[in-house]
Amino acid sequence: MAASARANVAGALRATLCALLLATLPLAGCAPKTGAPGAPDASQAQAMWTSFVSEPGEKPAAFSMNASLSIQSPQKSARLLVKFWGNLERPLRLDLSTGMGQSFSLWREDSLGWLAVYPLSNQAFTHPDTKAGLSRLGMPFPFTLKDLASISSGRFGLILPSSYKSVKKTPKGYEFTLPPSSTVGSVTLDFEGKPIHLTGRGIEPWVVELGDFAAPEAGRPPLAQRLTLTTPGGLQVILRTKKIELFAAPMDLSTLELPLPPQARHIPLNKAGDVRAPELP
Repeated sequence: MAASARANVAGALRATLCALLLATLPLAGCAPKTGAPGAPDASQAQAMWTSFVSEPGEKPAAFSMNASLSIQSPQKSARLLVKFWGNLERPLRLDLSTGMGQSFSLWREDSLGWLAVYPLSNQAFTHPDTKAGLSRLGMPFPFTLKDLASISSGRFGLILPSSYKSVKKTPKGYEFTLPPSSTVGSVTLDFEGKPIHLTGRGIEPWVVELGDFAAPEAGRPPLAQRLTLTTPGGLQVILRTKKIELFAAPMDLSTLELPLPPQARHIPLNKAGDVRAPELP
C-alpha cells in the first residue's frame, strides 16, 4: 500500500510539471518582443519612419492658415497675429500684424529668396536664404517658410530625408537620429506615429515641441496645432494654429505677390553693413 501510494504521488507530480510546462510554452511563443531598453524592433521602427515621411494619398499642394505667434526672449516679448498661405513648393506668403490689426511685417519666399517688408519703418529686406536673413535681423529662426509650411501641413517628407541614421526607444516614443546632412538632427515619434519632438543642428541648436494634435482627416495625418521653439540663447517662440485649410490644387500666383514698395528703403541682407531690425510692437 505504501509503495503504491508513493508511486501515485510521483505520477501526480510528473503530470503537474508537464501541465505547467505545456501551459507556459504558448505564452512564451506569443509574448511581445520588447527587447532591451533603448533598442526597438528594427522592422517596427523602419515601418513607422517610412509611414511618417511617405506622402499621403491626398497630398495637399497649397494651404491657408491663421495663427497666433508669441515671442519671448531675454530682451523683448511680443504677441502677433499670423496669416500664412501659399503653395508648399513655393511661393509662400506670411503676414504679421498686431492684435489691433496693424501690419507689422509682410514676408514672401520663393525659389530666389526671401523678401520682408516693414510698412511702419518703410524698409524692405531681402536675402537669398530666409534663415540667414532672419539671423541678420536678430531672429535665429531655424526654418524657412517652406519648412514651416511643410510642418504645419503634415508633409514632413518635403524637408526630411527618407532614411535615418539610428533609432532608440524612449518613454515617449521612438527617437530617430538623422544623417549629418540634415539640418534637423532628430525626430521623436510617439507610439502612434505622431511627431512630438524635433532637434536641430546649427550655430545655435534648437528644440521644437509639437502638440495639440487635431483629429486627422480622411487620408491625412493629424496636424499639430501648437509648435514651441526654444533655443539655448533664451528665445521661445510659440505658434498656435487657429484655422488651417489644405487644398489639392496650387494657388494662383497672383494671390502670392508682394511687390517691393518703390518708396521703401531696400536693404540687401547678404551684403556687408550694419543692420538694425525694426522693433517688435
